[in-house]
Amino acid sequence: MGWNFTDCIQSQSCEFGLANSVKVLGQVSGFYYLITAGVFAASLSSALGFLVSAPKVFQCLCKDKIYPYIIFFAKGYGKNDEPLRAYILCYIIAIAFILIAELNTIAALISNFFLCSYCLINFSCFHASITNSPGWRPSFQYYSKWTALFGAVVSVVLMFLFTWWAALVTFCIILFLFGYVNYSKPQINWGSSVQAVTYNMALSYSVSLTGVEDHVKNFRPQCLVLTGPPNQRPALVDFVGSFTKRISLMICGDIILDRKTQPQETTDSLVEWMNKRKVRSFYTALFADNFRAGAKQLLQASGLGKLKPNTLVLGFKTNWRDSAPESIEDYISTIYDTFDYNYCLCILRMMDGLDISEDFEFEVNQGFEPDENVESQDQQTNEEDTADDMSDEGSSDQINTVFQNNQGKKTIDVYWIADDGGE
Repeated sequence: MGWNFTDCIQSQSCEFGLANSVKVLGQVSGFYYLITAGVFAASLSSALGFLVSAPKVFQCLCKDKIYPYIIFFAKGYGKNDEPLRAYILCYIIAIAFILIAELNTIAALISNFFLCSYCLINFSCFHASITNSPGWRPSFQYYSKWTALFGAVVSVVLMFLFTWWAALVTFCIILFLFGYVNYSKPQINWGSSVQAVTYNMALSYSVSLTGVEDHVKNFRPQCLVLTGPPNQRPALVDFVGSFTKRISLMICGDIILDRKTQPQETTDSLVEWMNKRKVRSFYTALFADNFRAGAKQLLQASGLGKLKPNTLVLGFKTNWRDSAPESIEDYISTIYDTFDYNYCLCILRMMDGLDISEDFEFEVNQGFEPDENVESQDQQTNEEDTADDMSDEGSSDQINTVFQNNQGKKTIDVYWIADDGGE
C-alpha cells in the first residue's frame, strides 16, 4: 500500500494514532469540536451519576446491613431521606482522585470497575432469563438472553485486554464481597434469580424421582412426626432428626383441634426454631375435628411424589390410665390406620415424658396433650390475652435433650413383631 511505519517507530516522533494521541477520535471525525463537547457531556453525566445515584445506592446497601462498619452511612435526612453522609463520602473519594492529577494512573482501575459492572448486569439478565424467573419480564422487543451473555463475556475479555493486573484486582474485590455475603447469609430477601434456580432444580429432581423404582439398598426412613408444635416436644424432634439428618425426609405434623386460624407468624417462628436447632424438617399444621381424623389426613396427603413419608413417629401415651375412652380410641385407631396405609410405625417413650409445655406455660394443643392437663376454656382465653405467642416463647428457649449428645458405643435392642395369622 506504500505505508512505511519503520521511521515512525524508530524515531518515536509520530503524532498520530491512538497510541500517540488522545485526540485521534476528533481527528477522524467530521467536526472536531463536536467530539470535545461529547466528552464534556459524558464526563458531566458520569459525575452527576456518581454524586447523586451512587450515594442513594450505597445508602440502601448500608440499610440492608450486609457488610459491617458501613451502617453509619445508612442514616437519611429530610422528607426524602437524603443520604447526606453518603454524599460527603462520595465527595471525599472524588476529591482524592482529582488530587492525583493523572488520569492515566487511575483510568485502568476505573475502566475495569465499569466493565465489571456491565458484565454483572448482563449476566444477571441472562441468569434471570434461563431460570424463568416470574419477576423478569423484559419489554424490549429485540432483547435476547444470548446477547446479554455475549455482552458479559465481551466485558470480561476487554477487562484483561486493557489492563490484566487491574482486572485481577477487580475480580479479587468482587469475589471477596460475594464470598462474604455467601458466608454471612444475611436475612434479606431480594427475590433474586438464585431462588428461581433452587425452585427449578427442586421441581425437576422431584419429578424425575417419580420414575425411579424403589430398591431395598436405597431405603430411607422418611418420617412423619406427630410433634404438635415442635418446640413443645424437642426430644421427639431431636430423636427423629438424629437419623434423618442430611439423608432423609422429616415432616413435623401439628394437628390443631381449634378452628381458630393459626397466623403465619406462628408457622414462621416454629420453622425458625427448628433452623436454630439445626434440624432439617418441614412443618405443616392441619385443622381437624379429632386427633385420628387429622392423623389420617396427614398420612394420606403429606409429601410429594417419592418425597413421601413411609414412617409415622409419635410419642407414647403415658396417661392412658387416666385419659377419656375417646382419647385412647383415637390413639389406638391411629396406630391401626398407620398399618392400613402401609406405613412403618415408631413410638418413642421416655421416662420423663416428651412434653415441656407445662414448664414454659405454652398454649395447650388438645390434640396432643393429656386430658387432665387441659384447663378450662376461660383460663385458656385469659392466657391467650396476656401471654406471648407459644412459638415466640419457644424460639428463644432451646432445650437440650439426650439425643443432642454423643452417646458413644452402646447396644440397641430391636424387636421384630410378626403377625402369623393365629388360629
